[in-house]
Amino acid sequence: MSSHPWRLWGRLREQLWFKPAWWSVVATFVALAAVLANGVLPDGVLPDVERQTLQGLLTIIASSMLTVSTFSLSILVQAFSSAAGSATPRALRVIMGDDNAQTAVATFIAAFIYAVIALLALGLGYYGSTGRFVLLLVTIAVVVQVIVMLIRWIRTLSQLGRMGHTVQQVEAAASAALRDHWRDPALGGRALETVHGLPGMPLRAVATGYVQHLDVPAMQTQAQAQQWEIRLVLRPGAFVVRGQVLAMVADAQGRAAVLAPEQEAALRRAIEVGAERSFLQDPRFGLLVLSEIGQRALSAAVNDAGSAIQVGGSITRVLVDAWAQHRAGPPSDPPSADRCDRVYVPALDDADFVRDAFAPLQRDAAGLVEVHTRFTKLLGAIAGATGGVLAEEARRLAWRGWLLAREQTVLEEERDALQRLARQASGRAAQ
Repeated sequence: MSSHPWRLWGRLREQLWFKPAWWSVVATFVALAAVLANGVLPDGVLPDVERQTLQGLLTIIASSMLTVSTFSLSILVQAFSSAAGSATPRALRVIMGDDNAQTAVATFIAAFIYAVIALLALGLGYYGSTGRFVLLLVTIAVVVQVIVMLIRWIRTLSQLGRMGHTVQQVEAAASAALRDHWRDPALGGRALETVHGLPGMPLRAVATGYVQHLDVPAMQTQAQAQQWEIRLVLRPGAFVVRGQVLAMVADAQGRAAVLAPEQEAALRRAIEVGAERSFLQDPRFGLLVLSEIGQRALSAAVNDAGSAIQVGGSITRVLVDAWAQHRAGPPSDPPSADRCDRVYVPALDDADFVRDAFAPLQRDAAGLVEVHTRFTKLLGAIAGATGGVLAEEARRLAWRGWLLAREQTVLEEERDALQRLARQASGRAAQ
């Protein structure tokens, strides 16, 4: 089954407007649904609530929630600007998807819509005696929800936009993407070892941008129906230009498949190309964003070595914890019945994860002994806690850090200490 509906739902959930919009629809329904109580219980069974009492309470809610909603949105805009300025604009998408912030804004806007609709219906005599009592109970529940959300909102405001909170949010996104990758490196298809010399008809891009998502089940459906084999040459995160080959489509005999226009369009829809990279199927992107935050901290304008060291710890935690869960979990390949056996996805080099994250940080940290010392220790920890090409690349980068730092380190004592640490982390014998 195609993952398009779930993909659309995930993208909508990331949008700041989506939750307030559908909560407002629910609030409107709840405000008008109180009249249903008139058909269940006759008038006089429940206490009669005066219309003026409800109008006064609803007026207070409407006026106060309008103010609170406007204030909250202005605070969010400032927090987003602060996060983009102090961390990196690439982290903005993760921060905007923060569930606490979305829920708070949705609660305040929905309470305002509820109060306005209820006031309008109350003025038109929409509710009977029983309906007004039910409306009072619902209004009390709304007030309680608003109070609880205000308390939670204060806690959220104390974190939103701060560097530490931004790093935590990006770390969580990067960790989830890397765990998903190691759980199924081929995204539900079959692993493709090389992208050179592939047989078949080339499927070319019609737009320029980043590959954001591969709908492998949708491609499998097409391939199964036509007896094709689809070999992708790019993964999510790759930048493509108009006319560049995205995949090679071969028939059962290995010849170039004949694609009807609608079939070609369906395959292109399964390879989503957009202006920005996405965290979901791109495990490198989260690590790159963390590295960008560290690079900005090391820039001359910021000069915050402590934040760079914090980012290095986050990168290490992502790599080591995801590796540990990967090794402790079930095999990466799902059962053959669930495998999209006609779609081939190129493999990622695990060494790219540690290289993309640490290499730019090492370059920008030249001359900062304390930062290079911490990075070297972290790379040694990664080498010891993981394995394969990931550990090999961590050891190589540990020595590379020393080569970058030795010309910038003035004191011989510091150079010797950093060299000894680099030899230990890289596994090189003392010469």
